Order: sequence, then C-alpha cells, then structure tokens
Amino acid sequence: MSRYHAEVIGSGTPVLFLPAGGFTGEEGRSLAEALRNDFEVHLLDLPGFGRSEGIEQIVSSEQLADWVNDYVVTHRLGPVHVMAHSLGGTVGLAFAAHYPEQVERLVLLDQGHKTFPRVPLREYGVFGLAVPLLSGLYRLFGPRLVRKIETKIISDNVSAPMPEEQVKAFCAQTGLTERDEIRRALNDPAKLGRGGLNLLFTFYHLDVPQLIRSLQVPTLLIYGDFVGLDDKEARLTKSAMMDLQRHELPITYIRMTGGHFVHWNPAFPIEQVRQFLQVEKVSSLS
Repeated sequence: MSRYHAEVIGSGTPVLFLPAGGFTGEEGRSLAEALRNDFEVHLLDLPGFGRSEGIEQIVSSEQLADWVNDYVVTHRLGPVHVMAHSLGGTVGLAFAAHYPEQVERLVLLDQGHKTFPRVPLREYGVFGLAVPLLSGLYRLFGPRLVRKIETKIISDNVSAPMPEEQVKAFCAQTGLTERDEIRRALNDPAKLGRGGLNLLFTFYHLDVPQLIRSLQVPTLLIYGDFVGLDDKEARLTKSAMMDLQRHELPITYIRMTGGHFVHWNPAFPIEQVRQFLQVEKVSSLS
C-alpha cells in the first residue's frame, strides 16, 4: 500500500477531491468527469481508507493538513483547488486553514457548518453507538487500543458488491435518485486500513465550525437543507447556517433541497462550481 492512492482525471488546474468516510475517491468521479476539460482532478483515498496508507498515531488538524500538503508538494502541484465531502471536507478544511497559501479555492460539500453529533449514527452507522465509549478509551490508551480494534475489523473486512436492495435503501434514506454513479461508489467501498480509526476519532473530536470560522480562502459551501427528508436535521441545519452567516467569512452559500450527498443530487450546480474554480475568468458568483 502506498502513502497516497489517487486516480487523476482531466487536464488543467489541479483539483483535489477528498471523499466521505467509507468511500474511496470513486465517490467524486462524476464531478471529475464533468470538470475534466478544464481541470486535472485528483480523486484521493483518505488516509487509512481504501488504498491510502493510514496515519498510525493520534492525529491533529495540523497533521491532517500536513498529509494533504505533502501530496501537493510531492507531486509539484503548486496552489490547488480542493473539493471535499463530509469526512473529506474536514480534511480539506484543515488544509485550507493551516496552508491557505496552497489553496486557491475550496468547495465544501455539506461540511463545516454543523457540529459533529455525540452519537454519530448518520455518519458511522451502527458503529456510531460505540464511538463515545471508544473515543474515551482512545484518549486513555491511544494507538495501542486502535491497533487492537483495527486488527479485528480488518480481519473481518470482506469486500463485496452491495446488494441491490441495500442500494435502494441507501438512496431512499438519503433522498437520492438511483443512478449508476451511486452504485459504482457503493460497490467500491473504502476498506478500513491501519490508521483509519485514528482519522475517525480525529473527526469526532475536531471543532469543525471553529476551523471554518478561521478560513481565509474563497470558499463555496453547498449544503443540503434536509427539508422533507429529516425534520430534526432540517432544523439543525437552518440553525447552524444562521449562526455561520453571522460571521464575515469568504464563503458563498448554495442551499440545495435534499440531504447530505449534495453532489449526487440531479440539481447539483456543476456550472456554478466550474465558474467558481475558474479564478482567472470570474471574480465572484452572480
């Protein structure tokens, strides 16, 4: 396993795509294909997920930023654009916050505006029930505990195509229309590797809203409003957005009807994203 695994699509100004937890860079393929004539999109696997080597220590936001920056420097990419979803959005935020000179523009896909729940069922599934307890033990015993848990999980980790009924259930739960691009991503899940739990526990403890409030980089935040999909999450989202918009931040906001996977919404504003990333051609969104 190499330190980084990335598939590169297209040519032009480099764009890093950082996926959600449980997904490989395949999650961003439809975005990469849509942008390939103007941008060189790097579909990265996150550290400890899929085919990227993990960080086998307690991780800080600075170390997450270093992980991305090392990729940029190693591949001589210079200042890059970043598009990032969910867990990947936290990694992208850390990079933009600690290395603003390396980020031209940042596109956050439903990430950064809400605090992370104490029992993250939506984010981690059934595993989310155990996260508060494991997180406390993690703080006491650190990587030693993580290695024991990962040994068990990795040994039981068998990759197989997702049954069609589970694909349908996922789409129904997330308010998505069933499409091949979603099936491909679900059928290429990111296997948990060594160091992957370090990333999950880091995500659990990071103050993501504080990171976003420190942004200096021009940012496009595209978020799901959850209206008609999840009443509780819709209320939390509305409250979080009202709070965030009270701060004077370099952020353009786009609200989308629907849930967390905004980039798989048929109404996703890909042309607005393209214009936002074309720094030399446009100064702001209309």
